[in-house]
Amino acid sequence: MKKKRRLLQSDTFWGLSAAILVVLQFWWLPGEDGSASDSYSTTVDGQLGLYRTLSELFPKVERDALRVVPPEPCCLVLTAPDRYPNEREQNELYQFVTDGGTLVFAPNWGHPDCEIPSLHIGTQDRHRKDSTTATSTSSSGTNASGATSLPAEAAEPDSKLQSELEQESKSAAELEMDAIPPNGSAESSDGVKSSDGGKKNDSDGLDSPEDLLAKTPPGLVAPPVLNPSQEQLEDASHAGETVDVVGTLVEGSVQWHTSADLEVPEYLATDTLVTSASGDIEVATWLIGSGRVIACSSADIFSNRSMLYAAPRRLAVRLVELGVRHGDEEFGPETAIVINEYFNASDSYAQTGVLFSPSLRIGTLQLILVAVLGIWLAFYRFGPANEVSTLQRRSLTESAQAVGNLQYRLNDGGAVIRSYLEYIRSELRRRFGSGARLDQPVTVAQRAGMDAEEVRIRLAEAEALAESAQLSPEKTAAALRWLTHLQSRLSGIRD
Repeated sequence: MKKKRRLLQSDTFWGLSAAILVVLQFWWLPGEDGSASDSYSTTVDGQLGLYRTLSELFPKVERDALRVVPPEPCCLVLTAPDRYPNEREQNELYQFVTDGGTLVFAPNWGHPDCEIPSLHIGTQDRHRKDSTTATSTSSSGTNASGATSLPAEAAEPDSKLQSELEQESKSAAELEMDAIPPNGSAESSDGVKSSDGGKKNDSDGLDSPEDLLAKTPPGLVAPPVLNPSQEQLEDASHAGETVDVVGTLVEGSVQWHTSADLEVPEYLATDTLVTSASGDIEVATWLIGSGRVIACSSADIFSNRSMLYAAPRRLAVRLVELGVRHGDEEFGPETAIVINEYFNASDSYAQTGVLFSPSLRIGTLQLILVAVLGIWLAFYRFGPANEVSTLQRRSLTESAQAVGNLQYRLNDGGAVIRSYLEYIRSELRRRFGSGARLDQPVTVAQRAGMDAEEVRIRLAEAEALAESAQLSPEKTAAALRWLTHLQSRLSGIRD
């Protein structure tokens, strides 16, 4: 009964363990896979829209989660990383830039404090500034009634985007699938006109056709509808202001959301690309060696939310295009664009923790599940029990007793005495070689420390008894007792 209860407890434990491992393959305790702001995320802070937009406009756009920097010079986009580079990684970035690469950098929204001294990049949390300065900065984009003044181009999403956002009957997955063209059909190439009706033509001369920037980014035609909690979080955490673009990137103003201030190095020749209404520099660029650094105060311009509007989308593409143009001047046309995911992926990688990363987690759980099932099933027998095919071996004592009983009943003591004499001969040969033999009683007596005459007489009697066919147990026992005494003396055992 006790054994059955233990077996039941074991079944309960292993069964629950297997069930938990199965559930974890579909619902992982830490939450959503990957980073909320990487180029795979469809959230408002994700950058999937940027990746797909750049893929439409430029010939070679890649993601890289395995290396800090690519092996070849390119335009490296490092925006909103989950963690910032350490000293070794900063040296790799510095070497990459000085060799002619271009780095487009923007800090993480939740942790905007960042410093990369080798590249002269520095951002500081805007909320740590003086309260008066913060108040004047936040109120620069509001009117007297407290409402934010939006530019005509960025005030509302594209008309088709707005209409498709209202389709509540479709799920997020269906909207995502509808947004991807099957074979590059005409629907995907026509695009959607921006809210300004397509009447406005930029004079900044992008290499790709201008109408591509007015199209809706692939995969973001109808983004996933946010639930109320996400909308509240978005409104609470993104306090935006209108910034003016200086230079030839885009015309007009763009709604800019930032939580950091960009520290521009005064000892370098820098070009200001974007400034706010209060005069703060939001985007600047400078040369380091043969490469270029484009630093932004916020990664929001590259987010999925910004990709829904024509003006922010155009500005994000122009910033990346500036880096590509520098690469084309240094190394020829078709410079690759690499979106760095290393600092998003390596944040969760730690030694064997890579086995539980989003890419390997399911396989690891399945291997553990197989091991658990194997251990569990080891408590049970499959099929009928096999009979023991080998006979049980008897102990040496039992064997000696059986032989002795047989010799006792047969009165065949001569064979026993003969076997014991052979044993003594082998021991003498092993111990003394040819120097002592049973046919030399004087030598044996000297070795055993016994009387030579007694040894000679007793050995002669033992030889005679060994040749007897019938021998009583009493005589056999007496002869064996004396031979045992002789063997003990020869072995060095003295009474």
